[in-house]
Amino acid sequence: MTVPTRASELTHVFPFLSPVRPPAWLRRRVVWLGGGLAVLLIAVGAVIVASGGRSNPSVAPAPPAAAAAVPVTARGLVQPVHTARVGTLNGGVVRQLNVALDNEVTEQSIVAWVAGPSGTEVVTAPFAGSLTNVLVHAGDTVLPGTTIAVVADMRSLQVETVDVDEYVISQVHVGQPVQVTVDALGNSALAGIVSGVSLQPQATSTGDQTYPVIISVSAMPPDVRAGMSVRIVLHEST
Repeated sequence: MTVPTRASELTHVFPFLSPVRPPAWLRRRVVWLGGGLAVLLIAVGAVIVASGGRSNPSVAPAPPAAAAAVPVTARGLVQPVHTARVGTLNGGVVRQLNVALDNEVTEQSIVAWVAGPSGTEVVTAPFAGSLTNVLVHAGDTVLPGTTIAVVADMRSLQVETVDVDEYVISQVHVGQPVQVTVDALGNSALAGIVSGVSLQPQATSTGDQTYPVIISVSAMPPDVRAGMSVRIVLHEST
């Protein structure tokens, strides 16, 4: 028997070895799928190249916003800038009062005569102002150092705090801007500035320890009177 050696002879002898050619519609679909895949791969490559060419710097996170400073609030009273307690040095009997409450006095004007063991003492006003308080009557016997009357210059007023304690005083300093509102005059705010801060606390009538803070107001309204209560807002200096 002769053994076939060529492919044509093999397919002639063994027909099942003949290659099967796919139909035309399948060949066209394979071509379309291959073309579509090639286009997709080209597009993906282009995107990768484009994204790799551009730098994408990382954006640093914004720093947290600083908390707004809370202004210091306080209460206070309107007080005369100049106040003096006029008293006797030697003590004795008040022979005569030369003034009455709310009287106007001039500098060195006589307030009272006090008869003491070494003679009659003449008590005088240290400066011009008004008698805001008279604490004795004619005929009273007083001890050395007793206050006869209080003189104040009512033409010049300031604000003095009454409740600044040890937890707040560290936030207050001379030159600090202040907003003052007089309770009796509604919501009209006045501009002021801290002109003095006490270094030592003072005891209040309730026993609390507070540091008096003096506030100068540039334009005090004419309706403001000594003793009026005020609300105070102390702002941070800029």
